Amino acid sequence: MRIGIIIPDRNDRPLFLKNCMRLIQAQTLQPEIIELVNYEAESENVDITQRYRRGYDNLRNKGLDVIALIENDEWYSPNYLETMINGWVNNGKPDIFGTNYTIYYHIKLFAYFTMHHLTRSSAMSTLIKPDLFFKWCVDDQPYTDLHLWSILKGVTFKPNKPICLGIKHGVGKCGGMAHVDKLHRYQNELSVNDSNKTFLRDIMDSESFEFYSNYFNN
Repeated sequence: MRIGIIIPDRNDRPLFLKNCMRLIQAQTLQPEIIELVNYEAESENVDITQRYRRGYDNLRNKGLDVIALIENDEWYSPNYLETMINGWVNNGKPDIFGTNYTIYYHIKLFAYFTMHHLTRSSAMSTLIKPDLFFKWCVDDQPYTDLHLWSILKGVTFKPNKPICLGIKHGVGKCGGMAHVDKLHRYQNELSVNDSNKTFLRDIMDSESFEFYSNYFNN
């Protein structure tokens, strides 16, 4: 299985990028190509779609079987790629594939909530076939995932246990900010307070736990 990875990056959160590369190196199933889309921003606008688009085009005709969209600040378990690839294969290798829920964890508030979305996945937990031809949304659209899942034929699944976390923090500019600006989502009856960091500690390796739990103390 030849796997490509696209990582959009604006050079504005180097500690997250360094940690992301560590998480990729720890994967039980290693990618063939890591496409780090890191260049000087061409405007002040959010440009995650532009970076995903250019990264995808750069991976054309490389003989890849599938591409994983990886966001540099998120946490990925060591078996993330293996679990995703097995799910993709078992579901007939659709054009787009991902998890049917996302856990968003705020590392300033130490609280989290789960967003269920049965017909799509978040970009951070999406696989896409290479060499497809489709129309991308505009470059400054922050929600690339909504567009891709609306135009491609996809399948979602629910892993047996969390294999990734959407980490929220407010550092840098790449995609949508709704999960950072709308802090009430972490402080209502649907959210979970994790001030003692038990949830974080239970699902992460020790190095990841130290990185995310102490990020703003560094």
